[in-house]
Amino acid sequence: MEEFGFALRLAREKHGLTQKQVMALTGINNKTLSGYENGVAQPDLKTLTELLKLYGVSPNRFFGWQEGPREELSGQEEQLLKLCRALSEREKEELLAALRAVLRCREK
Repeated sequence: MEEFGFALRLAREKHGLTQKQVMALTGINNKTLSGYENGVAQPDLKTLTELLKLYGVSPNRFFGWQEGPREELSGQEEQLLKLCRALSEREKEELLAALRAVLRCREK
């Protein structure tokens, strides 16, 4: 459990946050956070998820889990993704419907 706490502290410090700042951002009591980082206690899944998001660390990276091989995106795919992310949810739904229609026409 000490390694787990050390990893949490390291993630917080790498993100440039103090325990007081984490408390202000999350509402986690300073003593509780200290207990996590010193290996005295472990956060529940919801709290751990909140901390990892705050620290900008993926669970896979935090726990050292191997991710499968990633497929590289082409330049066009990266552009499409970037443009899609700029759309509203409604616009994304409309685009998705249009793309499905194009694929259906292509299959005929």
